[in-house]
Amino acid sequence: MKPSLSIIMPVYNNECYVRASLQSVLNQTYHDMEVIVVDDGSSDHSLAICQEIAALDDRVSVIHKENGGVSSARNRGLEAAQGRYIAFIDSDDLIDAKMYEVMIAVLEREKADLVNCGVIKECSYEDILYEIGTVEVSGLPLNYLSKKECFIDSTWNKVYRRELIGDTRFNENISYSEDKLFVTEIILKARTMAFVSNVFYHYIQHKDSLSWKDTEDVWLGNFKVHQRIFERMEEDGIMGAVLDSAFRGYARSIIALLRYDIKYRREEAYNQTLNEYRTVLTRFLKDTPMPLGKKLEYLTYTTSYGLASLVHYYPKRLW
Repeated sequence: MKPSLSIIMPVYNNECYVRASLQSVLNQTYHDMEVIVVDDGSSDHSLAICQEIAALDDRVSVIHKENGGVSSARNRGLEAAQGRYIAFIDSDDLIDAKMYEVMIAVLEREKADLVNCGVIKECSYEDILYEIGTVEVSGLPLNYLSKKECFIDSTWNKVYRRELIGDTRFNENISYSEDKLFVTEIILKARTMAFVSNVFYHYIQHKDSLSWKDTEDVWLGNFKVHQRIFERMEEDGIMGAVLDSAFRGYARSIIALLRYDIKYRREEAYNQTLNEYRTVLTRFLKDTPMPLGKKLEYLTYTTSYGLASLVHYYPKRLW
């Protein structure tokens, strides 16, 4: 008999955290589930730990594959999933024991396409609580894409109906913000999205996590995702605050690329990006309300390589 819920956990070199993360899944009060662990070519003891746990609990299956990135691992999990509901968890995060019991009950009661819960972001320097507030159902879930709270664009604080995901998959050519693109594409297909007020998901941000890294792949991936989201919304004829928010994200992702090029003295790359996307940046600075100080900051990054370098990254004299 097929399980009701398939939980997909990608794992890569996470031996310090994966046992606790997997145990938090197995401690769920919702029992009709399968846990699909996809080891993405780990070189540490992650695979052995997962296999050890799988030997003790037949709800857990472990897939071992060559390293291909988190999107590849999640897609492999989707191929193997049998449940009518789908959920994701990262292998260094934790979830409360009642998470799936409560969320699936709301999903079924409200006949929603997906359900979203609150998150606490646990960092080395502070914990940040992201609450939703009340139980509600939105008839127009794409309106929430313009909101920053509640981790709307994250994969892991949600339960999805299998038919909603359909053949949508994670883009394996993007190494950062890939979940934002996936969730956006899912929400654009959804009719209704339910919210629960409970803070069930513990997003643990370690210093060695990708979101802390300052690399070209990170900022280029961030740009590709925001560009694709904006273009997709234009193609679908979406207008208003949602499209405006997508455009602002797109423009800021270009500025982030320029900032990276300035920081690492990549003049040729800076000039190429600025010339290619100058029209987007001009529109952003002209049409987007923002404090004067922020506008001046953006102007210094988007005027010329020389000005941006002088203002932001050349060593300052000590007087």
